[in-house]
Amino acid sequence: MDQIRALTSRQYLNTVADLITVLTGSSSVASSVLSDPSVTAAQALLQPNTPTIPLPLVDATATSAQNANTLGTAFPDGGWLRADQSIQQSRINGFYNFGLALAQVLTSPTYLGSVLGSCALGANAGNDMGCLTSFLQKVGPLVLRRAFNDSNHSSDLATYTAMFTFNGPDMTATNPAAAAYQDVITGLLNAPEFLYFVEDDPSDPPAAGGVAGVYQLNAYELASRLSYHVWDTMPDQALMASAANGSLLQPSVYQQQVDRLFADPRAQETLNQFFIDYFQTESVGGPRGTGGLNYHFLADPNALASPQFQAFAGANLPQASLYANMVDDAVGMANYYSAHDGTLNDLLTSPLSFAQTADVAKIYGLAPWDGMSAPSSFPDGQRPGLFTRALFTSAGIDTSPILKGVFLRRYVLCDVLGTPPALANGKSVPLTTDETTRQATTALTSGGPCNLCHVNWINPLGFATESFDGLGRYRTMQTLYTSTGTVADTLPVDTAVTPYVMMGDGTTEAATASDLVNLIVASDKPAACLARNYFRYTFARFEDLTLDACTLENMRTTVANGGQLANLWKSVTQTPLFMQRTIQ
Repeated sequence: MDQIRALTSRQYLNTVADLITVLTGSSSVASSVLSDPSVTAAQALLQPNTPTIPLPLVDATATSAQNANTLGTAFPDGGWLRADQSIQQSRINGFYNFGLALAQVLTSPTYLGSVLGSCALGANAGNDMGCLTSFLQKVGPLVLRRAFNDSNHSSDLATYTAMFTFNGPDMTATNPAAAAYQDVITGLLNAPEFLYFVEDDPSDPPAAGGVAGVYQLNAYELASRLSYHVWDTMPDQALMASAANGSLLQPSVYQQQVDRLFADPRAQETLNQFFIDYFQTESVGGPRGTGGLNYHFLADPNALASPQFQAFAGANLPQASLYANMVDDAVGMANYYSAHDGTLNDLLTSPLSFAQTADVAKIYGLAPWDGMSAPSSFPDGQRPGLFTRALFTSAGIDTSPILKGVFLRRYVLCDVLGTPPALANGKSVPLTTDETTRQATTALTSGGPCNLCHVNWINPLGFATESFDGLGRYRTMQTLYTSTGTVADTLPVDTAVTPYVMMGDGTTEAATASDLVNLIVASDKPAACLARNYFRYTFARFEDLTLDACTLENMRTTVANGGQLANLWKSVTQTPLFMQRTIQ
């Protein structure tokens, strides 16, 4: 059974802003309300989401729970913000206090007329009940994201009217009944339907196929699911209208709405969040934790003060903004190919540079891209595709080939690695003055039991990108420095590997990072892996390779063999799984 999911902090705040805009007819009013000191103080206390490993579903069968636990072990760095469903009292308190602060500001003399109309002001205040009813009929469907006070929810009007009259109107000369309206708005902003994806309409029909406990979403539920997936916010007026008249359930109308939502700039902003989640650029310790990217804090004060690091970095000594700029470079590349009919192969092999800041462009040895003209190109074969960009190769003074290899193996190829032995904890590749990073890594991991995974399946994938140093700069030689910053030696970089892209293939070789990328593309494994990760992002759970096989295959085929990335993003909205629920 699916669990009732809470809105993420991003979805919640986007929804609040859009709701105020609709109520007042002005996005500038919404900005003013949200910048009020009392509101910003309450917002600061909202519990943020953190990337979370999906847990087994509520009431999961033993097989389903085992599947989720197995994948959680196989992909331990794969947290997703949407999967953070830890509802603690602190989060509930945060929602309540933020809703209360908003209600207080919205019912103040400055905004009350904009929110409720002139009927709530001055001499018109005697019509409070009519004013309240009109307000609830307008705002109810928006907040609850369903029909308001219909036959299935016949107590809606009475519930919120009771909130208005419970303590009696607080009549004042300039702000009649303001406190009573405040109670109603506070109640609406804390309604379960506002804070969660509540999909439990008793009139929802059983899904086609006759599987017990599976129901087809109604038009309102589908509109909400679609809007929050594509925009991370509430349905707009056009989508709500198609839900209200039921036309959204017609395939042609639904397809028109899918296309319209994805064509909106908000879709790209939300897709950015997928890439940020996928690269895990918001997590502490770098993306994907111990198996991820940006393995060290590049602007660490201790490193910056080190003569050894200063000598290594030279003219590229990192500033605090470098990491964020590397993220923008990588996400910008993904955005470009999503928005320009690009394919997954384009994303994996493109020689174009999308660095728009001087610091990242300097690392690349190119001029910054202006975001409009044709992007510059790297020298042929030097830096192909997304996973040779600075975000994925920078690690400080070292290059961390082990962690790069783990990332590619787990999150680009979706292969399963064994659990590291206990003795591996705390082990790190030493910086030496007479060995390359590859040589030192090989010496550390060539003995048992580490060699079982490292020699074939981890290290080679990382060694192939040793042509980039710890700041992501291209190189053919590795310069070794003493602790005082003097040059100890300069040794040639070796990128030749047997990468085992197919884990049973011990014969195919790659001489360069470009060769490795070409082998990865030829394997067609990235299409399936990207589909699996987009599935996790969409549904906030791990895939079941048996039960979800059809959904995954439908997604994979849209992007495999030259399919456009944009087709993958849309494809999940066309699957039966997206249009159904199992919540009872």
